[in-house]
Amino acid sequence: MIPLALLHPFPLDPAFWDPVRAILAVDRPVLAPAFPGFGGTPVRHGVSIEGFADDVAELIAREAPEGRAVVCGLSMGGYAALALAERHPDRVAALVLADTRAEADDDAGRAGRDQAIVTVRSAGLDAFLDGFVPRLLAPGADEDTLARVRRIADRQPGEAVVAALGALRERPDRRAMLGGVRVPTLVVVGAEDVLTPPPFAETLAAGIPGARLEVMPGAGHLTALEDPETFASLVRRFVRGTDIDPPPPD
Repeated sequence: MIPLALLHPFPLDPAFWDPVRAILAVDRPVLAPAFPGFGGTPVRHGVSIEGFADDVAELIAREAPEGRAVVCGLSMGGYAALALAERHPDRVAALVLADTRAEADDDAGRAGRDQAIVTVRSAGLDAFLDGFVPRLLAPGADEDTLARVRRIADRQPGEAVVAALGALRERPDRRAMLGGVRVPTLVVVGAEDVLTPPPFAETLAAGIPGARLEVMPGAGHLTALEDPETFASLVRRFVRGTDIDPPPPD
């Protein structure tokens, strides 16, 4: 059975996936690695999206019986999933790209990352999260969901958040590699996502041969946490529609 690798968004950790993981683990093994410094892992200097993709490739090679996984990345995790598909295509059996994009940051985006780094270093992590976390969810998101996201974000070290912001700022544009993706691909986006709105998802789906696009009504940037049942259903139906799993032995 091909496992599922879940790559988490910024500035959260693998606990983000817990509601979805509980549903999807019924069908297949689930791997949920942490970006360096997040989820209690050691903080590393000079981290990059490419480095995280390399780490995930090593994990899949070590833990997956077939040496491949269905790679599902959301936001920052989606950037890593694209890097993995480019750098280690033999480790990817199928791809789920959620609330993410192929484009690099533009000048305004890089300046925003720089300002976020200054805020974390000068005013503390809370000051950054106060402005950032509400933008991760759809307008009108319930208080329990907002509180859950904030609890996960609060426990990440400020140093790790700064390092990840630098990695996000420096990631390259990957639109040119989309046409070379040769595995089944599902693109998911929240209709109310203000960080990577649906047009970015449309670019991904149009660029990857045979990719399918699903828009989740009423969800913002963190689709998998805002509506885990719908998200898990989309992933489950997508994977079941592929032929990635080896046939059972006679």
